[in-house]
Amino acid sequence: MFLTVPMIGMYVVIGLFLWGNTKVFLAIYCALFIIVAISQSYVCVYWNCPYIGRLAPCVGGFCLPSSQIARLFRNAKRSERRYNIAVSLAFASFLGIFILPIYFLYQWSIFYMLIYLGVVFAYAISFLWLICPVCQTRHVCPGGQISTKLRDLITR
Repeated sequence: MFLTVPMIGMYVVIGLFLWGNTKVFLAIYCALFIIVAISQSYVCVYWNCPYIGRLAPCVGGFCLPSSQIARLFRNAKRSERRYNIAVSLAFASFLGIFILPIYFLYQWSIFYMLIYLGVVFAYAISFLWLICPVCQTRHVCPGGQISTKLRDLITR
């Protein structure tokens, strides 16, 4: 949770920045969060995630609502096709959340863009190093698998 709170704060700051520039892109930015939460919910159900309905160790804080929404999908029909669609939507929207602000920050100031990229990079490294290794779904989560391989390479 100590890593997630600063990211949520950064999302709010980016949202306020987009609000001041263009409300269309703020709407797109907010929609990306909703798409990630709903898509990730189905992914959680498909994986039979032990964190459904509880606080989940999730990248970027997206699982906070996803683990609750997943309770609604518990009885949903599970299929590999639906899973592939959900995981693709979640990943594309997840990338969009981090990529969309880059253009606007660059237009405003390259300094702010570099700070943003530094924070995102530091967060990703911290998450992969600290959170992924203790997560119960690391064996099926792409981030958990990357984290496990990186830790194995570094600790050899």
